[in-house]
Amino acid sequence: MPKPYYFYTTLLIALLIFIACLMMNGPMRPGLPVGDDLATRLAYINANLTLWQWGWLSWMAAALSLLAFAVMLSTELQSGAPRQYGVLLVALGMAPDLMAETLYAFVMPQVAVTDIALLQFIDNLAMHLTGFLGNGLYNLGGMLLTLALLKQQPALKLWLYPGIVAWLLGLGLSVSIALQQLKLAEYFTAASMVLSTLWFVLIAWKLWGSSNVRRA
Repeated sequence: MPKPYYFYTTLLIALLIFIACLMMNGPMRPGLPVGDDLATRLAYINANLTLWQWGWLSWMAAALSLLAFAVMLSTELQSGAPRQYGVLLVALGMAPDLMAETLYAFVMPQVAVTDIALLQFIDNLAMHLTGFLGNGLYNLGGMLLTLALLKQQPALKLWLYPGIVAWLLGLGLSVSIALQQLKLAEYFTAASMVLSTLWFVLIAWKLWGSSNVRRA
């Protein structure tokens, strides 16, 4: 049945993710491992440290909001393993993700620029923690919840298919990071974030904001 507070919460979640994406594609981009060498990136980070750290704090907020959305989505499912494990996978993804974001925001800027080996280790570790492990767990959990909802409420299939595509694109990001294909990872990031954020609002409107929710 309609749950306006869930719908408006999802709108807030979408806004938080949108802000985080703007930060990453704007002021944070020169510090990310997608272009310049490590020394140039670190110089930019230290010159814009407050903005850099606020950018990562916005991503921490986005991670928490993703868990909140997964919990809300799970309320549409019957009790059982898919519901429990879907939320659990998303929650587990937060640990490596928040760890990586802490390394990027607060640890990496404190390391001397001359200690290249340590900087490269932190950079590589953080990238895999967030891009491969955390992101992978988020998308596996989201996929499990969406497939379970598709099975239990097949009348919603046209509303759920975009979500399945979004989770697949997110898993593509994890694979790209594992293969060290950073340019490809950029494309997967952009596509998955745009589609998933739009889908959050779309499915929230159908489940909680619409007055004619159809159930199987």
